[in-house]
Amino acid sequence: MWTRRTFSQLDTNEDSIARIRCGRIVMRDGELERIEQHWMRSPVSVAQVWWQAKFAAPQGDVCCLDFHVPRGMNAFMTLDYVRSGDATRYATAIGAFQMLDEIARLRKAYAIVAHVSNSRITDRHLKRAGWERHLLDWPGRHFIRRMQPNVSVAT
Repeated sequence: MWTRRTFSQLDTNEDSIARIRCGRIVMRDGELERIEQHWMRSPVSVAQVWWQAKFAAPQGDVCCLDFHVPRGMNAFMTLDYVRSGDATRYATAIGAFQMLDEIARLRKAYAIVAHVSNSRITDRHLKRAGWERHLLDWPGRHFIRRMQPNVSVAT
């Protein structure tokens, strides 16, 4: 995945970060390391997820979130992929998700959606973080984090 630009602070780059359509949030040791703007989203396969979980997990207390804004759906964001290190603390993971929420707020997004395939990410953890089950009749575990609760989003 080709990185276009990187930002190390949110507050001094709000306008540029709000325009990111494809990106990655990298948190390390509970602090924001960088927000990357990418040229295009990187599709993720189940095989890639399995391989990286088994053989290529990042070292240390790190959490990376890949996200994108679907074409023609500017009011929504999609959480594509979550990678965590072998020693990722809860505070680092929550910090990454809070940064994703902040980017969604800057974009004035209605919601963030995700298809969760990792069984280690439990429904209970997601519910505590403000996510709800979504698309119950579809295969898999789909979740939504509504950013503007007063806007009705079809489920």
